[in-house]
Amino acid sequence: MLSLLSLIAGREFRKYIAASILTAVGSGMYFVAISWYIYKTSGSAMAVGWVLIVSSLPGLLFSPWIGVLVDRWNVRSICIVADFARALILMFVAVSMYYEVLGLTLIYLATFLIALCENFFQPAVGALIRDIVPKDRLLEANVSSSMSMQIGLLIGASIGGFLVAVFGTQCVVVINVISFSISGFLTLWIKHTPAFKHIVDRLDKPGAIREFYDAIHYAVGTRFVIGLAIQQMFIYVTLSVCNTLLPIFVDRELSAGAQGFGLIDAVWGVGAICGGFSLTYIVKKINAEWFGIVGLGAISFLLFIFLTANSVPQAAIAYFLLGGFVVMIRVNSDTLIAIGVEPSHFGKVKAAISMFISYVSLVAYAGVGYLGDVMSVRWIYLALSLIILCSALGMLWKNISKDGRVLLMGKVDSTN
Repeated sequence: MLSLLSLIAGREFRKYIAASILTAVGSGMYFVAISWYIYKTSGSAMAVGWVLIVSSLPGLLFSPWIGVLVDRWNVRSICIVADFARALILMFVAVSMYYEVLGLTLIYLATFLIALCENFFQPAVGALIRDIVPKDRLLEANVSSSMSMQIGLLIGASIGGFLVAVFGTQCVVVINVISFSISGFLTLWIKHTPAFKHIVDRLDKPGAIREFYDAIHYAVGTRFVIGLAIQQMFIYVTLSVCNTLLPIFVDRELSAGAQGFGLIDAVWGVGAICGGFSLTYIVKKINAEWFGIVGLGAISFLLFIFLTANSVPQAAIAYFLLGGFVVMIRVNSDTLIAIGVEPSHFGKVKAAISMFISYVSLVAYAGVGYLGDVMSVRWIYLALSLIILCSALGMLWKNISKDGRVLLMGKVDSTN
């Protein structure tokens, strides 16, 4: 705890944390507002699913170019432009609501553009943290970053349902516009020295597609990136399925309203914060690479507990624990990637993982959206739980050598 506080005391990192919290507060409120708005106006799980399908398209279509550009451009500038662009897009949504012309088509368009900005922002902010924090403190930095985001999402989700009920969805969207704008100004204030010197002579640069696939070849050759990519795929699919089905689960299975939805969504953030605090201590007891496999098994078990819930409190407890494990695995794998991948390939490797996740998520969104309209969502949660369990067992088997020792990061772990 004291170590995390000493890290946050650093001026540049403190500016980033403030920007992260503000952005997350607005995004937490926006998620509750727009998800509930779409579901209640359309009455369809598929309509909510289509929002997530559209949000996956930028990763599918543009990841090769995004990864290359992140490695070529100044990452702080990318974060600033992404924040202000998202503010403008949400201002368009707010104006459309004011004039009562906001339909699903406009929501999908705004979602696509926001997701495009997010696909630039995520690898860029990962590189920004890597550049402003010493390498030996990256895990603590990523934990602090995750905790700040989850605190913001918790605050946003907690009051999002209330604000929608009292002031309407437009108010929530305007607040998110303000949060992204302030975040952009705070990031502009950060002093940043890139760890990797960008190539200046454009004639010496290979084509974007060739450069991207060279990075993929590099990632495959390092072996450990593949395992981390699989872990991230499952935690993001879990997060996406839960986001798609939560309003339907709350309404149909628990017979709760927007406030119940906001409450359950909020406790995810509480669990994520607690998980962030716990991660730095857990990896001292369990090898960081080993923890991801154990965490996947825990997620499988918690999904089963969640799908059996018959009340808001029971669902909230399971969601609390799910939030903790999902965030711990994500932060842990992000840190291992930042440490293990060369800075010149970091943006491209992150974009490649994002593209891989987007392809899998696209299938998951379409399937979940369709099935959510024709069957009980409890069966969907059960199927996801079993798939993750089988995957965790498969990764465990793959990482045990013939002599019984555990293979981690492409090497034999001598501590076992």
